[in-house]
Amino acid sequence: MLFDSHCHLDFPVFDSDRDQLLEQCHRAGIKHICLPATEQCHWPRLQSILGRHNSGVHIWGALGLHPYFLRSHKDEYLEELDQILSQKPENIVAVGEAGLDLLIENPDIERQEELLAAQALIAAHHGLPLILHVRKAHDQTVSLLRKLRFREGGIVHAWSGSDQQAQAFINLGFKLGIGGSLTYERAKRLRRQVTELPIEAFVLETDAPDIPPAGLARGQRNTPLTLVSVLSIMSGLRQFPEKALACQLLNNTRKALKIPS
Repeated sequence: MLFDSHCHLDFPVFDSDRDQLLEQCHRAGIKHICLPATEQCHWPRLQSILGRHNSGVHIWGALGLHPYFLRSHKDEYLEELDQILSQKPENIVAVGEAGLDLLIENPDIERQEELLAAQALIAAHHGLPLILHVRKAHDQTVSLLRKLRFREGGIVHAWSGSDQQAQAFINLGFKLGIGGSLTYERAKRLRRQVTELPIEAFVLETDAPDIPPAGLARGQRNTPLTLVSVLSIMSGLRQFPEKALACQLLNNTRKALKIPS
């Protein structure tokens, strides 16, 4: 039983065959998918497909403001987020996708930090974990979360940091999201970390339709089905049986998102 901890199944690119894809996921053993939001205007769209699908796949969600879309975020959206979470909506299990991104054009790090801090405080108020998007800003993100004394943990999506940064996030109660990047042989550091760090530190993800795995044709969308390949590669790297590894990673994801077994 597999859990895709980060997938954008609500994106329009899946509108034409979402139901069929979820049927395929169920047959492949993917029984849980978490959809993090990126912009306030998409929150209703995301919420409309949460819950248990007819296929048997359970779709969970997170609401937040992604740093990549910084210019579209308004302060009143934070108030709206707090109000929505106050109603304890079913199937919303985290705040995110939030974070810091120094690779975007004109990153305005002060505004990014302001939005991340606000979302972290909202998450803490409601006892929810964070789903983090971090690019070239791992140290700054750790520093900010420490300063806020954030204790709810969560997931660092699309892990790409150093060993020291990995340990810093683990110490803060976060899991590291591993997806299609692991399928590339050139991902030497990531493959070594997957082998050497405690298995309790990891969760699986795809970031579909983005972060395609090795072998996917240029321009072809990624899907949650990539999870099967990522599991297989992780199993080989750790020399750990796939079924036992899948069980451990499922438990890791449930723990990170505070979903009862």
